[in-house]
Amino acid sequence: MASLPIRYDSAPFEGARPMPAYVDRAPPPQNGVMDLIKAYRRHLTLFLAVAGGIMVLVAAYTWLQTPRYTATATLVIAPQPAQIGSERTSALSDPAADSSVDTQVELLKSRTLAGLVVDRLGLAEETRFRALVHIPSIRDRIPGLERTPAPVPASARREAAIDRLASGIEVHRNAQTFMLSLSFEHPDRQLATAIVNSYAREFVAQSGAVKREGADAAAALLRGQLAEARREVEEADGELGRYKVAHNLMSVQGGTIAEQQLSSLDGQVALARAGEAEATARLQTARQQLARGSKGDDLGEALGSPVIQQLRSQRAVVSAQVADLGGKYGPKYPPLAAAQRQVADIDSQIEGEIKRTISNLEAQRDVAARRTASLAGSASGARSQVVGNNVASIALGGLQLRSDTAHQSYALLLTRLNEIGAQAASTRSDARIASLAALPVHPSSPNRPINMLVGALLAVATGLGVVFMRQGTDRGIRTLEDVEGRLQLPYLAGLPTLNSAVRHIGGSDPISALVDHSGSAYAEGYRNLAASVLQSAAAGTVRTIALTSALPNEGKTTAAIGLARIVAMSGVSVVLVDADMRRPSIASALGLRPAVGLQQVLEGEARLDEALIRDSDSPLTILPMVRAGLGGAAALGGSGFDALIEDLKARFDVVIFDASPVLPVVDGRLVAKKADSTVLLVRWRKTPDAAVEMAVHLLQTLGVKMTGVALSRVDLHALSRSGYGDPAQFMGSYHAYYAN
Repeated sequence: MASLPIRYDSAPFEGARPMPAYVDRAPPPQNGVMDLIKAYRRHLTLFLAVAGGIMVLVAAYTWLQTPRYTATATLVIAPQPAQIGSERTSALSDPAADSSVDTQVELLKSRTLAGLVVDRLGLAEETRFRALVHIPSIRDRIPGLERTPAPVPASARREAAIDRLASGIEVHRNAQTFMLSLSFEHPDRQLATAIVNSYAREFVAQSGAVKREGADAAAALLRGQLAEARREVEEADGELGRYKVAHNLMSVQGGTIAEQQLSSLDGQVALARAGEAEATARLQTARQQLARGSKGDDLGEALGSPVIQQLRSQRAVVSAQVADLGGKYGPKYPPLAAAQRQVADIDSQIEGEIKRTISNLEAQRDVAARRTASLAGSASGARSQVVGNNVASIALGGLQLRSDTAHQSYALLLTRLNEIGAQAASTRSDARIASLAALPVHPSSPNRPINMLVGALLAVATGLGVVFMRQGTDRGIRTLEDVEGRLQLPYLAGLPTLNSAVRHIGGSDPISALVDHSGSAYAEGYRNLAASVLQSAAAGTVRTIALTSALPNEGKTTAAIGLARIVAMSGVSVVLVDADMRRPSIASALGLRPAVGLQQVLEGEARLDEALIRDSDSPLTILPMVRAGLGGAAALGGSGFDALIEDLKARFDVVIFDASPVLPVVDGRLVAKKADSTVLLVRWRKTPDAAVEMAVHLLQTLGVKMTGVALSRVDLHALSRSGYGDPAQFMGSYHAYYAN
């Protein structure tokens, strides 16, 4: 048997400072960051378990995934518009517009293009189809769980292959440029590369074919329209010509013949009338001069006749001779008479000439009058025809407009047809290949570094979240601060678990370990409890001690046996009374088989000496309980139990009661009421604080002398590394004081 520790006297040690009476105080201030760190340290095992589990799952998921390779090709949308005149034939011809580039993207994703790639690579064949559509899953990579894919009929393989390509091809526009990236992911990197490159080549070829087909279709349409326009021109020109002939609207130099004739006749009529007026004026002048008695001296000048002018010149000469001869020779001079006859003859000639001239002027006037009348008649007829032509010209204008429109349409269509022919000869695709896909070397999925990084972040976040939830739902009593802050009771001691306090347990159990390992931290916990209870100034002289708990299975019986043995091993005579009359457990815990016990003594069926039993491992005396019963409240509350307590106090220095839990039955409160000191056992981190608070309230209501609270089943390892507010958190600094 291990050596016994120092003796605990029932009175305080001489010279020892008594424990101060417990006063109400507020909970100590909380340091947010440090409290948070301590909280996570307390649940470090939970955190590591959760985080480790998530990391294992992420690692398994990552390494069991089938590696996939992504092949990428690049296309450039080249602005090569196919136009007819100034109008584009296709929306694809405007790559500068975002909508046009988006259209190209959708065409790359079309099922038609996917079908061309399937046919080009022969992906509908059974072997290549299976390689395309069957991608091993995680289950397939686990031996024994592989699945055989269901066969696909040959008639449905092409559509299935098209569906696979259409769903797998990825097309992205590089920022706001005209570059498009095509990518395809597949476990077979050679197949992925072949698919992407085939997509690029087929798209470029189809883009050029679409433009050529558009130009050919436009040209065919224009040829039909051109033939129709030619027929329309012929019909319009024929109808216009027939109408002109029928209505005498033939034109020369910008006007009709009738209009030109009328204009000419109007001019001739004006000239004729001017000539007639001139002839009439000359005739009238001559007649007026003759009527005034003119001898023709001035008539010739008025009429403007050269003959008369010549005769007048001759007469002037002859008259000069007559005057000269008459002056020289007299009137009877024969040459004078001849000269006078010559003058008379010239006058006769002048008169005759005047008459002929006047007759000629009359004839000229008559001719001019008849000519004027004739021309006026012709002009009147032409004018009537022009008026009729003007009426017909209204319909002619419509026919002319139709003819001109037909000619313009024909010319425009012919011009456009020639432009399409010229452009078709130089048509190029709207897209070109910037770079074909190279055979990928490294898998794109799974990205193991990223997966593990994300898994680590997820593991940490989940672990912290679980710890936070666990901390939020952890309402147990954990620390000295909890006891004194929340319960407003003194903290007496922490009773450790055997595994956390003793390194090499051997064959010991929590009860025998106090004797087998009396120098360990396990036994020291009970010494702390004994010192706290027996030296409590608030309890005065302690002779009777009641140990109780709020709920069952709190370690109350083990604590009672341990406290009793520790005190007994110090040289104090101690008796341990099993006062839990509903569920007695001390006898079975110590391996005893008593014949009589407490209930028989209280009922008078046995004497006290007959019920007392000596502990085989320590100087402890035990008063067991043989059988459970329902009459505990009456027995424990009667005078018989009081007398028994006095008898035990007379025989022993200290009486320790293992009382019933407080909340289930009233027995424990009755026993605690009769004790000098009551210790409330609380299971570390397990007993809900609400239950503890209710138990304290019930005990204080009954006037029980509450010495304080002891925590049972404390894990010293968890306590020392988690930062709980307890002296044991510094155990790493003083563990050398303990044996084993």
